[in-house]
Amino acid sequence: MDQNKNNAKTEKTIAQKVATAVSWVIVAASIWYWLSPNEPIPVKPAVAPTAEQQQTPTVYTSASPQALASATQYLADLDTAMSRGVQILKANNLKDLSAHSQHFKTLRETGQAQFGRSVFEPLGHCAAAGIFANSWWQAKVSAIRQNGGEADPSTAYAHFDQYQINRNECLNLSDPAEKAVPA
Repeated sequence: MDQNKNNAKTEKTIAQKVATAVSWVIVAASIWYWLSPNEPIPVKPAVAPTAEQQQTPTVYTSASPQALASATQYLADLDTAMSRGVQILKANNLKDLSAHSQHFKTLRETGQAQFGRSVFEPLGHCAAAGIFANSWWQAKVSAIRQNGGEADPSTAYAHFDQYQINRNECLNLSDPAEKAVPA
């Protein structure tokens, strides 16, 4: 029984020592907290650049001979891609369909870089022509994948009509002769 008393006394002593050590750690942490400076350490937020920050400025913002030449070449590239697209659709080769889809995407991005991202920009209809040409292509590809043919021809035709409207508007807006005021 004496041994049990000694063990209990030893255990109390160890428990008391641990409690005292924990108390001193809490006191030290509290003192450090109160004595440390109140100003927060400035941290720069990790923010990815927005699309607007990454955008390059539009190349053509008004009618000019250079803008007309670029618009004419861009529209010719779109016309060629659309003509070639019809042939690729008939062949129904998956590899060619995928590559041509990428080509349309590149053309769309080129138009937006050259003429703007919105029809509210001076030559934005040129870029819109590329967007609608791409939409026409996507509608055609979707129809081929769904039924092996054109499931809803009105969708592709609607995109083609919008392409034509924006194509014509692009040529009119980029032509400096159209902007000249008669004297």
